[in-house]
Amino acid sequence: MLNIIKMDLYRMLKTKSMYVIWIVLAAILLITTFLCKTDYELLTEKDAMKQEQVTEPTVDNINVGMMVTLPTEPGEKVTVYDIFFANSQGKLYALLLVIFTVLFSTADISSGYIKNIGGQVGNRGSLIFSRSITLSVFTVLTMTGGAFLFQAAANCIVFGKLEWGGNTKAILSYFVAELALHYALVLICMAIAIILKNNVISMVIAVCLTMNVMTIVYGVVNSAIQKIGIQNFQIYKYTITGKLSLLPMNPSGNECLAAFGVAMVFIVIMISVSSVVFQKRDI
Repeated sequence: MLNIIKMDLYRMLKTKSMYVIWIVLAAILLITTFLCKTDYELLTEKDAMKQEQVTEPTVDNINVGMMVTLPTEPGEKVTVYDIFFANSQGKLYALLLVIFTVLFSTADISSGYIKNIGGQVGNRGSLIFSRSITLSVFTVLTMTGGAFLFQAAANCIVFGKLEWGGNTKAILSYFVAELALHYALVLICMAIAIILKNNVISMVIAVCLTMNVMTIVYGVVNSAIQKIGIQNFQIYKYTITGKLSLLPMNPSGNECLAAFGVAMVFIVIMISVSSVVFQKRDI
């Protein structure tokens, strides 16, 4: 098992798309930070739209598409945490993570790696577990070094100074909760890629998930549930994309536990489903 994990980690480190994703992430963070500065200065000068800027997201105001809203109030300093929160809530990091996940999960099928290694292991489900471990390493590296440290560098370049913002407890609570949710989304896209075995379709579905396209489906489900007598039920609150959008900047202990709970349920289900499908499939 350890050797399989080492092989997958080695394969990931040799994958050019991983470094391309990180370069794109760094470039996007620099551009979005510059745009955030421009928008923030404009809002500060006009002292307008203040209330809209600090409004917390709710189930009722989640729209289809990707929208990055800076939580900084006019007159306050724009911090690394502010922009990290805005990008995380807007699913920018999630988009790049799922793109790599689909590429990585389907690359071994076309390259013949799975056929070579699949016959040498007793339980092919271990290959899925190994891939899950590898993707967890990629998620941690991207969310820490990639997103947070790149964002700090972008703030230094654009604003000329570094302001972390928030308190350490709030930052760590939010970051760890978002890390778990992003990893769960990565495993969902891994399962989709494994089940469909189609790079293009899997990529389209993964991108749609990060663009809140599923809110249309959730709306239909909510309406159906309300018709059978269950009122005020919102399925969006119990999904990964929903938690990514709705987790506040300063989450309480209960909100963090709820996010972890949803993430863990999806992580276990996705690994189990992927393992069963892969075990029974003819490779």
